[in-house]
Amino acid sequence: MITSNSELVRTWMQRADQLTNPDNEQREQQLAYVEEEFYELLYAYRNESRAQVIKETCDLLWVTYGLLLTLGVDPDSAFDRLYTSNWSKFPFTKVDGKVQKGSNYKPVDFSDL
Repeated sequence: MITSNSELVRTWMQRADQLTNPDNEQREQQLAYVEEEFYELLYAYRNESRAQVIKETCDLLWVTYGLLLTLGVDPDSAFDRLYTSNWSKFPFTKVDGKVQKGSNYKPVDFSDL
């Protein structure tokens, strides 16, 4: 049973033969997909329906998971680490609506991934 979005993407990419010994060329292609979907999201946000914005946002998530997978990174593990780091920002202040790092902040460490 598949339990996470990254597992869904991994399964699809394996069936599409996109994770067999990912090389630099595959990683570059995946990065190009991220760039393409990012600009499609911007366009949809400024010009199209809410439904199209949701679709493009999900496409961007999909290809971002794919990039992490081609880098040999478990997206769920990486996201969990980022989640923990973000919670360490409490207590925090906001500047222009953006959360600023509080005194308890611990930066995320991805060096071993």
